[in-house]
Amino acid sequence: PPPIGPILNAAKGMTKRDRIDWLLTAINAVEDLVQPKLEARRKQRGDGAPDGEQDQELQICVEELRVAAEELTSLRDRLSIERQRYAELFDFAPEAYLETDARWNIREANRAAVELFGCPQEYLVGKPLVVFVAEEERKAFRASLAALEQKAANSPMDWGATLQSRAGDTLPVLIRAAAARDANGRVTGARCLIRPSVPQDGASPLSADASRESG
Repeated sequence: PPPIGPILNAAKGMTKRDRIDWLLTAINAVEDLVQPKLEARRKQRGDGAPDGEQDQELQICVEELRVAAEELTSLRDRLSIERQRYAELFDFAPEAYLETDARWNIREANRAAVELFGCPQEYLVGKPLVVFVAEEERKAFRASLAALEQKAANSPMDWGATLQSRAGDTLPVLIRAAAARDANGRVTGARCLIRPSVPQDGASPLSADASRESG
């Protein structure tokens, strides 16, 4: 049999759903390999001949794998439902939420964030968060991100910043962020709540600027 170490290493870094799909594929591969051999042995023995002890154990293993596959499929379906529910809650939340990767590039942005930043979602996603900060504040902003890396997982940190559009319009905001970490404690990104530090009536200065740029 192949060494188990490389197989386990291949599963590291996967999402729960990816790991489930990987396990289901492995289970199906084992069943496709073992079951035909069992059937071939039965044909060789002839009708009515009992399975040998080894074949009986293999058949039991195959049945247990089938049960495990059914349970994994059910779990995968529940995860899909939960993921969809989370996506809807995230997207329709009244506050501006962002998720970044480990390099602080924006990975996800909800509708409120799109409205706050005043630009299409496809323009936000993939961009470094710092490019939306006023140039004179970027050094301090990077220092805040570095400090966030030192905090424990899901331990929030608050600071103020000024967003700035390409045309120079600014919007002071308050940021609450928490670092996300993997099972080994490495930072995988951050979850950020961003709100104007001064309540805005109607469109923000940045959204007004975006309208001019797109017009």
